[in-house]
Formats: sequence, structure tokens, C-alpha cells
Amino acid sequence: MRHPFLSVLGLGLLFGCGDGSSCAEGEVECDGVCIDQIQPNLTSIQTEIFDGSCALGSCHDADNPAQGLDLSSVDASRSNLIDVEAEQVELLRVQPFSAADSYLNDKVLGINLGIDPATGRQSSRMPQNELPLCDAKLDVIAEWINVGAP
Repeated sequence: MRHPFLSVLGLGLLFGCGDGSSCAEGEVECDGVCIDQIQPNLTSIQTEIFDGSCALGSCHDADNPAQGLDLSSVDASRSNLIDVEAEQVELLRVQPFSAADSYLNDKVLGINLGIDPATGRQSSRMPQNELPLCDAKLDVIAEWINVGAP
């Protein structure tokens, strides 16, 4: 039996509630808030996603980057992501032209998570201890990878 809330939620989505239609041109909906559309390039992703969600003090900053993954600048992100082997699984962090084969995409989606070598336990979805990235941010990361990670 379907949960009544899910039926109401489905109706809301069907009729446009929360689908981003109220956002201005050039904006997309992100967790109920309109944000500027993020371009599928590393500069835009760095500014709009990594700087605020990843390159923080105890995560992927320049001083003590978790898993050796420094995402503190465009140059650091490029050299630490593209064609670099992940430490937790046998995938590249970013395999240009293939989000499906990129561990960064898996980490932000929370799928196919590997084992954290430091703890021996299953790795966590990123950003860790935060709400998952909204669909607009997840989509642009996948698009960036699928167009070759420029």
C-alpha cells in the first residue's frame, strides 16, 4: 500500500509544485531555493559547489585534505580529480566522458561507496555530515564529467 504522503507529494510534483518553474531565467531550483544555473565547467563547479560544500576545514581543504583530495582551488581540484585513481575503489576520481565510471559522481550520489582505508568501514556519501547536494548540483557534476571534465 502506498503511503498517503507519497501520493500527495506525487501530485505536487505533477502540477509543478517545487519543480523550479518559479525560478527566473538562468536560475534553477536547489532544495526549494532558486540559484544561478551552474555551468558544466570546473571553474563554475569550484565556485558554486566545492568552495561551499567540500573545501572546508576538516574535509578537502589545502591544509589537511581527506583522502589526499585537495579541492581548495580550481588548479588543486583539476590535479586531484581528473584521471587520478581513487583511494577507496578501483576507479578514477573523474574519468572524463564517463560519470558512470567516476568515483566523484558515486560519492555525491551515495552509491558504490568503497571502504575508507583509515577506518576499514564503508565510506560516506559526500558532503559528509551535511545534506546531500540538490539535483541541480548533482546533475551539473555528472554533465561536467560527461562532456570531458573541461
